[in-house]
Amino acid sequence: MGEKEKANQARPTPLIENHSKQNPFSTFSLHVSDVAFKLAKAALLGNNTWPEVEKVRIEEFVNAFDYGDPAPSLAEKVACRVEQAAHPFRQQRNVLRVAMRTADVGRASGTPLQLTLLLDTSGSMERADRQESILRAMQVLTTQLTPQDTVTLIGFARQPRLIQDRLTGEALTNLPQLVKQTPSEGGTNLEEALLLGAEHARRQFVAGGQNRIVLLTDGAANLGDASPESLHELVVGLRQEGIAFDACGVGAEGLNDTVLEALTRQGDGRYYFLDKPEDADAGFARQLAGAFRPAARNVKVQVRFNERRVGNYRLFGYEKHRLKKEDFRNDKVDAAELAAAEAGVALYEIEPLAQGDGEIGEVSVRFQDMTTGQMVERTWTIPYQPGLPSLDQASPTLQLASTAAFLGEKLKRTAFGEMINLEELSQVLTNLRQCYGSSQRVAELIQMIEKVKEL
Repeated sequence: MGEKEKANQARPTPLIENHSKQNPFSTFSLHVSDVAFKLAKAALLGNNTWPEVEKVRIEEFVNAFDYGDPAPSLAEKVACRVEQAAHPFRQQRNVLRVAMRTADVGRASGTPLQLTLLLDTSGSMERADRQESILRAMQVLTTQLTPQDTVTLIGFARQPRLIQDRLTGEALTNLPQLVKQTPSEGGTNLEEALLLGAEHARRQFVAGGQNRIVLLTDGAANLGDASPESLHELVVGLRQEGIAFDACGVGAEGLNDTVLEALTRQGDGRYYFLDKPEDADAGFARQLAGAFRPAARNVKVQVRFNERRVGNYRLFGYEKHRLKKEDFRNDKVDAAELAAAEAGVALYEIEPLAQGDGEIGEVSVRFQDMTTGQMVERTWTIPYQPGLPSLDQASPTLQLASTAAFLGEKLKRTAFGEMINLEELSQVLTNLRQCYGSSQRVAELIQMIEKVKEL
């Protein structure tokens, strides 16, 4: 890294706030992922190094945890929970957590899954840990399939090739063995793999089904045109045809996170990450199940802040998922998806005006209900609550979301990250250990914070 790059990395990102009188609306696509958190964990705990700033997406730190928010009834479709506490690092500011959770409905029995798997078989995949990660991922995948589903497997290195076309029924259990028998070779041509995958996905497309392409790769493409800009048109075209694009990154070393994150965002799909074989666990199974049974499509959130009660406000993260105010009800503007019983969480810092008038504002969500095809829109009030508790006295869920966001800000080297003194979170961390003692993910969060203190 040159001196200029080091200087740019060391310079904190400016703290930019919105003023409610000038812009009372905060609108974004409710994207749910945990990849950035996992990549940071691999860097801090695995390599004892600071993660790359461009790979730190704060919303993916906040959404790396299950907060256990209450689920709605099937009739309600979606539930919202809002909670607030006094900000620990900025005077006259509060932290505000907004959580949306969908109802617990399974994949409809009449909804087939048409899945096209693109498996990276380049030479770097010969590493034993990566082969084992892929094998375990395939074993998990087969547990999510039903006899009515169809899977096409394509391998790619210098050129893509069809390994198995349209596996169905009992043959789906052969997926792990097919992957195990596929030899590795040099080169990685992602462009040609996507073109062949798109061809087969279109060929087996079923109207009313779940049509998805899933890319499994361990690193950056080195053949063909693999720039996000060039591949954007293909992925967006697939999305418009009703074919979602997911990606599963395998191994932190050499992973082209920029390309995979951009393509899944543009394809309204899911982004997974396996750093080691053990990562293909129950949590990974739930992520796959969620992708295969989406409950809500084009999920958009809009918070309207009351200018008489709120001065400045700021949304943590979601920089690449923010929308215009008018996009909220423009159903031609695509947004993310939520699975059944899945929650998406956003965290704000707000400046409440004690001498103001009225409530903080209101939060709305709009999405397409996948069971009916109808658009659903609901709104909840965000109450003004004077005399809020300090963060270490707030609910465990708000403490957890805030701590995750603060760590993300610190790692991203933002201006707000410079204000954060991790030592002052000691009581909050003690509370998290007590409340989430059985959670491995929360333990990892605390370990990451301790590592940042060392570094």
